[in-house]
Parts: sequence; C-alpha cells; structure tokens
Amino acid sequence: MADKSSRKELREPRSAVLALKPAPGQRPAGVRWEENVATVAVRGDLDREALWAIDYTIGRAATDAGRIVLDLREVGHLDYSGVPGIVARRKELRARGGDLLIAVRNPYVSNILKAAGGTELALFRSVEEAAGAAAQLKVRMLRKAR
Repeated sequence: MADKSSRKELREPRSAVLALKPAPGQRPAGVRWEENVATVAVRGDLDREALWAIDYTIGRAATDAGRIVLDLREVGHLDYSGVPGIVARRKELRARGGDLLIAVRNPYVSNILKAAGGTELALFRSVEEAAGAAAQLKVRMLRKAR
C-alpha cells in the first residue's frame, strides 16, 4: 500500500468569491444609467448558490449601472442550471436599455455558457473587450436618439 505522501491529493472545489466594481452608490453627476458600467468579478467554482449570489449582485449593480460586465475569467466550473438566470437578467437589462456582457477565458466555462445560453449571451475574452463593446453600444444608442 502506498503512503499518503505519494498519492495525489484530490482537488477540493474552490468556493466562489465575487466583487462588485465600483461599489454600489450614486452615479457620477451627469452620467445616465444606460451609460454607466459596473463589473461583477467572480472566481472559483460556481454552483447553484453561487449563481444565485451572482444574480443578486448583478441586480444590485443594475440599480446604478445599465451596462454590467460579468467577469468569469477566473471561474473553473459553472453549473448549467444557473445559465437561464443569466440569460433572463440580460434580457431584463436589454429591455431597459442596458446590457449584460460576459468576459470568459476558460473554454470549458465558455462551452457551458454557449450550450445553455446559445446566442442569448454576449461572450468576450477580456473585461476590456466587453467594456469596449458596451461603449460601442452606447454610441449607437446616442446616434439613434438624435
């Protein structure tokens, strides 16, 4: 029988950690809701409870910012069951003139999002790329308003 030091340790699931940037509060003066961008950064493995917390955090961010970037670049696993909630949140934001954009680097997580969310989700490789897309949408909206 091999001793414990020679056996591979089983990988413990990494619990999810999330942060909202900027912190909830009043928008800067002169910045409209649909122009304001917030980032919800998440890392770890996302189970149902973590996805509920993310949805809640996105909802809090959406009180002050119409454009939300969901940063999943540090996520190793995503429970399929939470993707419809992300899709629903994006539809809600889009109906109000905002959007939910997702930055994802891990191909496994990206494939889960694509399989469960289809074309309903906007996926990007970086937060900067997603924020740039939000800025482009803002410009298009301003042009339509004129």
